[in-house]
Amino acid sequence: MLKLFVISFSFKRGGAAIAANNFCKLLINEPELELEKISQDKFELIHFSKRLISHGLSKLQISSNSIKHSLNLFSYRPVLRAIQNNQKGIFHFHWINNDTLSIFDFNRIPAQSIITLHDEWFYLGCEHYYNLTDEAQDFVVGYKLWKQRVFGIHWNYLIWKTKYKALSKRRDLVFTVPSKWMMDRAKSSLILRDSEVRILPNPIDTMIFAPSSEEKVKAFKAEHCIKDNALVIAFGAIDGKRNPIKGSVLLQGAVEELARILPEEVLKNLVLLNFGGTKANQSYLSGILEISLGHIQKQEKIALIYSSSDLLVVPSLVESFGQVAAEALSCETPVVCFDTSGLRDIVVHLENGLYAEELSSQSLSKSLIKMINLSPAARKEMGKKGRLKVIQKFSKSVVKINYLKLLHEQAQKPKAI
Repeated sequence: MLKLFVISFSFKRGGAAIAANNFCKLLINEPELELEKISQDKFELIHFSKRLISHGLSKLQISSNSIKHSLNLFSYRPVLRAIQNNQKGIFHFHWINNDTLSIFDFNRIPAQSIITLHDEWFYLGCEHYYNLTDEAQDFVVGYKLWKQRVFGIHWNYLIWKTKYKALSKRRDLVFTVPSKWMMDRAKSSLILRDSEVRILPNPIDTMIFAPSSEEKVKAFKAEHCIKDNALVIAFGAIDGKRNPIKGSVLLQGAVEELARILPEEVLKNLVLLNFGGTKANQSYLSGILEISLGHIQKQEKIALIYSSSDLLVVPSLVESFGQVAAEALSCETPVVCFDTSGLRDIVVHLENGLYAEELSSQSLSKSLIKMINLSPAARKEMGKKGRLKVIQKFSKSVVKINYLKLLHEQAQKPKAI
């Protein structure tokens, strides 16, 4: 019997949490495997206080990178207990930020563990994605103590240095990444360039994320007062409008461009349908109806949103994978996105979607207009090709084979570091 410990900050909150939970679901009913999940989903006041301290200290660094930063100064006690008491098991670490595992305890990570990167944090300083405007490539050449336009405590250097000492010489760990882009980034980094890094994409449940029936789509549109002849553009991201890397500012600029360029008879039939935020409401953006559905818990409801939309726009500047894009394509909804990062593994230009080549509102609006001007039949054909690609590359059955192979390989390796 193989014992597997799966560690993640959460299995409920956020894209990484959902991905981690989906990996666990792959292992249900595996007769020779015992699974134990450890997370911070059960609130503990003492550890939450430590997280607040860590978060507060991170604010002592001021830089131009507005993305989330994590110091990880503290470890969650149940994680350390599992590591200490169960050396015979295999450990799979997912998103371990928010002080799930301290950088000072990286030396305790058991030999033959699997570490899945859901963003760039493991090979960077304390930022979760490297600053797109910074050409220094510190994670490739090494962070320096002094850096221009960084004020206060240079946490990026201090955290990177600690991770470098703990991880750069570990040859007994396997790191998995969800895309070719992250593979290239990880292997170019000083911390992981000599480590074993494999591509293991996030699994997509193609039974849940499948085209909804016409009856369900009609009922959904009627519920939200969407006209039958409306052209619906979906946009989904957890806290997308508050996370700058999700590109909501560029999307807003692109919508303003649409309002300026498109004829009135086209504009009056456009609907921008967004989900993943904290509040449901209805408003107008540059004269275009915007319906915000708020946070959606059930995957079946999200699949219905995709199926009720003519296209999905993903304005993200960076995506480690592109979960939303893959889910939409699985529902036969074509995607418009930037030609960037992990989205390249999922969206194929002119086949199942369209790229906006430049990271700008103007480029995004041009691609949106091209998609809008396509016939419904052409968009549907794109969607069908997209679903076929997801089934072949990212479906549960395909990912499960590779995941189980990796687990058994790790179990057969010696435990000595």
